[in-house]
Amino acid sequence: MNPQQAEYFLLDVFTEEKYGGNQLAIFPDARFIDPSIFQKIARELNLSETVFLFPPVDKPHYQMRIFTPGKELPTAGHPTVGTGFYLAREIVHKAEGIQKITLEQQVGMIDVFVEFEDNLPSMVTMHQPLPTFGPRHDDKRAQLAEILSLSPHDMSDLPIQEVSCGNNTLLVPVKSADILNKIEVKTDQWKQLKQQIGDALLYVFSTNEVKNGDVKGRMFAPELGIHEDPATGSANGPLACYLTHHDMIKMPALSLQGYEMGRPSQLYLDTEVDASGEINAVKVGGKSVFVGKGVHFLELL
Repeated sequence: MNPQQAEYFLLDVFTEEKYGGNQLAIFPDARFIDPSIFQKIARELNLSETVFLFPPVDKPHYQMRIFTPGKELPTAGHPTVGTGFYLAREIVHKAEGIQKITLEQQVGMIDVFVEFEDNLPSMVTMHQPLPTFGPRHDDKRAQLAEILSLSPHDMSDLPIQEVSCGNNTLLVPVKSADILNKIEVKTDQWKQLKQQIGDALLYVFSTNEVKNGDVKGRMFAPELGIHEDPATGSANGPLACYLTHHDMIKMPALSLQGYEMGRPSQLYLDTEVDASGEINAVKVGGKSVFVGKGVHFLELL
């Protein structure tokens, strides 16, 4: 590869069909790209996330950096799952059994487990950091209804709570999956509320009247350059923990996202709980498909 050019791959993640799921760009060897332009490249591609990979040199695992169009993330779900799929197929192909791949992210080492089907990677499951349960914001229910262009009657009485498995997420329950179709986020009001509650992704969901799944949600992060995300693994990990903690759904569960955007996504959630009731494992899995590849010019031709 010309040192003035950098190859990248395009994938759709959390889907079995091209043009569904969440788009991802992976630069498989970022050693020769100036890190000062990582953010500029991510903004230029304008996908939910772009991954810059560093092949092992003196370590047995890949290091990865993850960027949205607006900022770098310490971890993220669909980039991790998509990168696991890419590496299992293109680099460390095992072709049978289960392949464990460890990725170094800002939050530390993240393990992904790749299952193979017909000698190709199929389901990729990310083990996320254990949850931190943050404050509840039940007093903001009416304000959030206004931000979401909903009526107070649309909101569930379940807790509105911050939960993090690496990326802090504000989980906002509504009464039914059909209500998700009505949401139009008032970005300015959401930014004002964030000044009170701190940094968090906005994830709205319901477990009621969900067709072909167990829970359905929508995620909004305009402050990251993502008005709406079609599949958010780093929000679905906290969601799985919330559902387990409040004893709402028996795990494993199928989470649906992106349907309102025309990019249907399926995320497979699971948690493990110890004898004392504490969550000791958080898993988010899904499938991926290759869409294409390209070359980014590091210097003008």
